Amino acid sequence: TDEFRFASLAVSGDVVVTARVTGLSAANAWAKAGVMVRESLGATSRHAFTCLTRSQGAAFQRRLSTGGTSAHTGGPALPAPGWVRLERVGNVFIASVSSNGTTWTEIRRQTIAMAAAVRVGLAVTSHADGTLGTATFSDVSVLAAASAAN
Repeated sequence: TDEFRFASLAVSGDVVVTARVTGLSAANAWAKAGVMVRESLGATSRHAFTCLTRSQGAAFQRRLSTGGTSAHTGGPALPAPGWVRLERVGNVFIASVSSNGTTWTEIRRQTIAMAAAVRVGLAVTSHADGTLGTATFSDVSVLAAASAAN
């Protein structure tokens, strides 16, 4: 239903997921790749997603309620390659991006009520029905939030 691919692992509690998006296919200007925290693997699950798009810059996308619509906040004009980070502290999600993996620009903070146990990982979408998107990632890390730089 959400039309994306998601490589994930189960975690519980506060977490920081960071990755460098090193490549992204050009199926659509809105093709995107990044890091996601998702309440479940079910269709229309609550989620938070920090991503880079093919040509529309960085973004923070999220769904505040199961089955609800997704919200979008645009970030800086940062194409791949670039760094994406999503931090969860309680029910506050902080989306940030970086061109070098050292200096971070926060896109937005958002409160999203989610269960303690969630899925975190890498998400990719072509944003074109019937077309698979591809992305490459490096420097992927999943840490307890106490280890975060924010």
